[in-house]
Amino acid sequence: MFITLLYTICMLINIITPCTRPENLSAISESINIPSEHYRWIVVFDAPQIPDMQLPSNCECYAHQNEGSVFGNAQRNYAKTLINDGYVMYMDDDNILHPNFWDEVKDCTSDVVCWKQIRKDGSHCLDAGNFQTGAVDSACFMVKRSIVGDTRWYNEKYCADGCFAEDIYNKSPSIDIIEKYLAYVNYLRS
Repeated sequence: MFITLLYTICMLINIITPCTRPENLSAISESINIPSEHYRWIVVFDAPQIPDMQLPSNCECYAHQNEGSVFGNAQRNYAKTLINDGYVMYMDDDNILHPNFWDEVKDCTSDVVCWKQIRKDGSHCLDAGNFQTGAVDSACFMVKRSIVGDTRWYNEKYCADGCFAEDIYNKSPSIDIIEKYLAYVNYLRS
């Protein structure tokens, strides 16, 4: 029990958001219901510089471009280099967390934690635990940094989330599957 309690107190979730839609950041910020000592939010703009606008105070902002990269994959790879420990979670700039997110994940200790994903209209989107291309999204799992290792997102592939998830799944000795909706996909898309 002491080890679990100690781990819970020290749990850190590093949220990585590749960003081309900075207007969505305040809504994402509002959805992060994790106590401030338990998360770090890294936003990487696919731009030559950080936009000159009011940005949420709870995020670290960086600018990183890479010729040939699509869908924020180079930004995800860049942000990963800034993280040494804790969990890594990738959340696109049109996704938000479910209000129950922290309550459901705070006691998890497995190498990978995954959950179901829901659409804005409340309809089911993705099941938990499907680590295959086409059946997983970047915002429906988190993985310990030690498991991520040097695994990278393929810069040029739209389905890079599935490729990355498959690679992580194959390296993970332990997985927690939460059969609840804990993230909304494309919630902030107009």
